[in-house]
Amino acid sequence: MGMNALVFDEAVSRLAGQGSGWGDESRLEPIIDALSGRQRGLLLESPCERVAVFSRERRELGRNDVSDVRKLMVRAKARRSLLYVPIQTMVPNAVRLLATLSKIEIVRYSAAEGEA
Repeated sequence: MGMNALVFDEAVSRLAGQGSGWGDESRLEPIIDALSGRQRGLLLESPCERVAVFSRERRELGRNDVSDVRKLMVRAKARRSLLYVPIQTMVPNAVRLLATLSKIEIVRYSAAEGEA
């Protein structure tokens, strides 16, 4: 699950627009999976908060996906997270509820937006 530039740019602009103190003192840190050693997401850290950013390229988002993101978020000590999925990804209501209760915001993106 690599972090593509479109997702990263969208996440940074989204967080900056929320006025959460994202400025010169912000840091980026990769979130590495302890089992596989691969990068699973990014941790955006400012003096005010820590936000984990993940992306999934799946047709349907399941409870296991949200559970995995939640575990990585807790391990990174993030307060909340953003999970980017393609616009055509199906997200059942039960999965959306679990994500909301876990402080995970599901954000849909379109690859065409980045090409314009």
